[in-house]
Amino acid sequence: MYGMLLESIQHFVQEEYGEEVWNQVLEESGFKNAVFTTHKVYPDMLIPKLALACSKFSNSEAKVDDFLCFFGRCFVRFFTHYGYDTLIRASGRYFRDFLNGIDNLHHQIRFSYPKMQSPSFYVESEDIGGARLHYRSKRAGFGYYVIGQLIQIAQQFYGLDLQVTILTDGESSHDECHLIYDLRFDNTPYQNAQTARRNMIEHTDLEPVSCVYLFQLFPFSIAFDRTMTIREVGEKIRELFGGEEMVGLPVETFFLIHRPRVKFTWANIYILQKVVVELECLNSHFTKHPICDRRNSASTRNLLLKGQMRLIEEWDAIIYLCVPLLSNLQEMQEVGLYLTDLCLHDSSREIVLAGWQHGARLEISYEKQEERSRKLEQNLKKADEWKQKGDDLLYSMIPKAVALRLRNGEDAIETCESFDEVTVLFGEIVEFAELCARLTAMEAVTCINDVFSLFDKVTDAHNVFKVETVGQVYMLVSGAPERRPDHAQNVARAALDMIAQVSKMTTSDGEKVLVRIGMHSGPVAAGVVGLKMPRYCLFGDTVNTAARMQSHGEPGKIHISESCQKHLQKDEFVTEPRGSMKIKGKGQMNTYWLLGQKKETSE
Repeated sequence: MYGMLLESIQHFVQEEYGEEVWNQVLEESGFKNAVFTTHKVYPDMLIPKLALACSKFSNSEAKVDDFLCFFGRCFVRFFTHYGYDTLIRASGRYFRDFLNGIDNLHHQIRFSYPKMQSPSFYVESEDIGGARLHYRSKRAGFGYYVIGQLIQIAQQFYGLDLQVTILTDGESSHDECHLIYDLRFDNTPYQNAQTARRNMIEHTDLEPVSCVYLFQLFPFSIAFDRTMTIREVGEKIRELFGGEEMVGLPVETFFLIHRPRVKFTWANIYILQKVVVELECLNSHFTKHPICDRRNSASTRNLLLKGQMRLIEEWDAIIYLCVPLLSNLQEMQEVGLYLTDLCLHDSSREIVLAGWQHGARLEISYEKQEERSRKLEQNLKKADEWKQKGDDLLYSMIPKAVALRLRNGEDAIETCESFDEVTVLFGEIVEFAELCARLTAMEAVTCINDVFSLFDKVTDAHNVFKVETVGQVYMLVSGAPERRPDHAQNVARAALDMIAQVSKMTTSDGEKVLVRIGMHSGPVAAGVVGLKMPRYCLFGDTVNTAARMQSHGEPGKIHISESCQKHLQKDEFVTEPRGSMKIKGKGQMNTYWLLGQKKETSE
């Protein structure tokens, strides 16, 4: 599947659902930051994956099949950017003409998309109210995608309101999908064509001629009867098979139907008279490769013939009027043909020479485009990595929930809130001035960095938020901006973890590092403050009291207020009364030591 199909989906999903939804769809499909390239081949199942992801993230009631139909319509709307709308308009005067020529359209664009593995279509029957269309493809899951394409083409190019029903699955297999569509539309031109045909037969007065002239005009033609036995072949077909006798032998001995994907039977060929048919010559005389069924192959070195099957009633036989399907000189030489073997009355020679001239330039262009896409994809991945780093840095200064509100356009002042109950912790490195006097400046900075880095890891593990560091003091909170009933328990666990981890640390001169921690629970006001360096700050007496608990504590211990002690679950934490003591600016307060957590005992 070429990238142009995916580009059409990206364009209209972004246009109708937004960039954010498209990014979610890409990530859900496993193609995060993917940049689709027009001529790059992608996995066939990517479109069904995108449809499934769209049904999940689009906030609509549309199902997967609805999005597949939407994708099909998107492709028709999108390919006008490449000028293919002109090709569709020129394909037929009426919608019935377009249906009969779909396979021929795929054939026409094969030079631009040499790896294209296109489906095949043929009209089984027609009436004044519509037609019955067969669809065959080696891809499963694209039935509704095709419906979307047909509906959009009928509406956009022919002004028709098309109703499509899937009648039944055809003879599908594990490697091929076969669907039959009932198409309902105004098909009045069908009746007009039937009338014109009858009039032509009635008024023709030319004399019949020998079939020899027919096989001279079409030297690659083949005639076979109802038993699928060869009645006659053209001169060039005989030469390709080394003069081997072919008349009277089964046609499948020498030829395999390459497209449409149907069984090579009289009944199938009879209804394919308005469809371009490709046959593959099974002849080891002019190929280096063994004979095999390669209808699903993107390319083959066996000669392909392209043409039309026509019933000749007087013979009770079908004649295949065809020309070799060649793209360049190399292909022509590989199947043992020369320019003089090709007919003068068709464009075979021009196509071969044009393909030889432009093939190399096209290949270079494809490679350059793919290289640009790879570089762009790498840059997007790097941008995503740097964005993640920026987010991590932002969330270290401002809580994620608050940062997301600011990103959504809220004013900083609107983030300010009052919280009835939070727990605030202050932790300070003891005797930091003496430590700085003993150590060099770099050693002191390294020491405080090691301690605070350790504290950062602790905060990540205990549902607490680091508010700020000032000098040798570290401040954190739980209960803001996310309200939590267990705020005191979270901070208590973090404090115990800090004491335990710091006790293992030493300075560069071998001295132990000691910290003093204080905790208090109460109400605060909190919000983002500042423009140049916005910070999430806490305000209120609770902050001051927590700072006093720290300053009146002792090295290596956790000093907590009475309100904090009441919040801690008595069956989990061990506390010890310190007694009533005078706290600067607070007067007498009952305070406690937090000693640890009770060990769980098993019965």
